[in-house]
Amino acid sequence: MFQGGGTDLAEEDPTEENEGIFDFNTDSEDEEAVPVGTEEEQMQLPVFDESVVNVVGHFYDHNATAEEQEAALVYYNQTYYQNKGIDLANADGETFDVTAALSGEVVRAEQDSLLGHVVEISHGDDLVTAYHSLQDLQVEEGDTITKGSIIGTAGENEYNRDAGVHVHFEVRENGVAYNPMDVMNLRVAEMSFDDADGIDEATPSDEEGDDEADEREDEDTELEEEASDSDSDEDDDTEEEE
Repeated sequence: MFQGGGTDLAEEDPTEENEGIFDFNTDSEDEEAVPVGTEEEQMQLPVFDESVVNVVGHFYDHNATAEEQEAALVYYNQTYYQNKGIDLANADGETFDVTAALSGEVVRAEQDSLLGHVVEISHGDDLVTAYHSLQDLQVEEGDTITKGSIIGTAGENEYNRDAGVHVHFEVRENGVAYNPMDVMNLRVAEMSFDDADGIDEATPSDEEGDDEADEREDEDTELEEEASDSDSDEDDDTEEEE
């Protein structure tokens, strides 16, 4: 499946290489306004102490080498998916507090059967940060929170079991995911995604996770029935011998 020579390793087509500072601000009056004070905030990793976590899963870069692209794929349900964010884990595999990368409003806070507990925070102008694989939630939809506020703790999920205890972190603009490391430590007012390499590929839904769980349950039931039939046949053979 994996190919070299600059060919992408998953379904997304490569986009043109980009350079420059990221700036997503718009002059349109119809666009959602950036919350007061957020424009001057700098994006930070969603942890209290960046020195105690490692990046164990990297954003899938269409311009990366084949080896780097292979390392940025998530294998789930016999399919490879491009990693739409970064995955952070503690070196000792223990859980840790997950914090808001910027101030904003919580627009999603719920349990997902595939992704674990999920939080999404809107920061205005269609900029959203997403946090997956949380083992609990400490915020609710509609909450207004400040940068650095605890939103949950890192956990495990069904979608990316190989990552262990971790938090999956995404930065999206207009629904498209971009490399969080490209905007790290930049002020919101400095960000631009116009020429950036983004991923619009869908992550498997929780419905797919429920379907897969149902399939596994059906398979287990079939195996139990086969085992029961086998035992019954053996009993019949024993009775005939007697």
